[in-house]
Amino acid sequence: MQKFDICVIGVGTVGAFAGYYLAKKGLKTALVDIYSPPHDKGSYHGDTRIFRIAYGEGEKYIPMLKRAFDLWGEFEKETDTKLFERCGVINIGHKNSDFMINIIKSVNDYKLDCEIIDKKEIEERYKFFVPNDFIGVYEKNTGYVYSDKSIITASNEAKKLGAKEYYNEEITEIKKNDNSYLIISKNYEFETKNIVLSAGTYSDEILNLLLKIMPLPCIPIFKKRKIFSWWKSEEYIYGKLPAFTFEIDGDHYYGFPSAGDGFKIGKNLSGQYYNKREERVPFGELEEDKNEIGEHARKFMPYIGDFIEGKSCSYPMSLDEDFIIDFLNKDILFFGGLSHGFKFATVLGELAMKAFIEKDFKLDDNFTLKRFN
Repeated sequence: MQKFDICVIGVGTVGAFAGYYLAKKGLKTALVDIYSPPHDKGSYHGDTRIFRIAYGEGEKYIPMLKRAFDLWGEFEKETDTKLFERCGVINIGHKNSDFMINIIKSVNDYKLDCEIIDKKEIEERYKFFVPNDFIGVYEKNTGYVYSDKSIITASNEAKKLGAKEYYNEEITEIKKNDNSYLIISKNYEFETKNIVLSAGTYSDEILNLLLKIMPLPCIPIFKKRKIFSWWKSEEYIYGKLPAFTFEIDGDHYYGFPSAGDGFKIGKNLSGQYYNKREERVPFGELEEDKNEIGEHARKFMPYIGDFIEGKSCSYPMSLDEDFIIDFLNKDILFFGGLSHGFKFATVLGELAMKAFIEKDFKLDDNFTLKRFN
């Protein structure tokens, strides 16, 4: 029977990079996924994800973002692979909104390379139509990463370093031995000393298996279906847009230029909660899918043309919408609620490695389960 130092369950945003950093440190690593990455059953597919450091979601994320930024650059050099388009990011919203106030505070506190622009400049530069009292914060050195390509690259590098892949394998049982766990699927059984659980919206299925062999704390995580879509645009805007976030009408939009003749837009706060994986239906199954983005986005982007295509994805959500990063016991590290987590993939992968390598490693209390107690 194969024996491993560590098993990564869920080879997506965190898991692919955790596998890479763990294998790079010489740990005998197993990579397990219910599908064959990259796939469209999780959170990361759809070609691209925004990377920004000026962060409206809270300053507790900034140190991780700064480290993630450096690690993305290092990983590109090590693999000789272009993964990060540093086209800049423009964040737009009402000057008194919490989101924009947090962004400007992070710019000032961390001396980020950003430019604050007014309504007139927003409209002149980017042809966005914005209400009065709206401002923009342009972050010059960030942009977006190629998400699917990143997962492929990280998992392939992990394999080159000795990690063993168990793809298209649904774990059916986990047993606890004295100093290890027995991982059982339909086709394989192997032992592992430690586990990184990074299965996104499939985590509850693994947690239910663990609950049969050990007590677990309350873990408030939920699943939410989200959509994004591609749209044609007028020629004058091609190549002129940075990545963007836009807070308006009680919702957050995000987007960036796409390869080809259009651009991609998503809507962040809307979506549908679901329980079972089959309830996350493909784009177009719900009547509101096509109009949910286009009709609203045209209010501030009048150059949006015809609809090209759309996709749905799953967001793993925590109760407070912040990350959960915690040990379930000394052997099992859990990553949950990473709804806005792709930009953190490198640093969270490194964190998974450090958690099992460094004797004095400590978790950040901002992200542990104790905040729910």
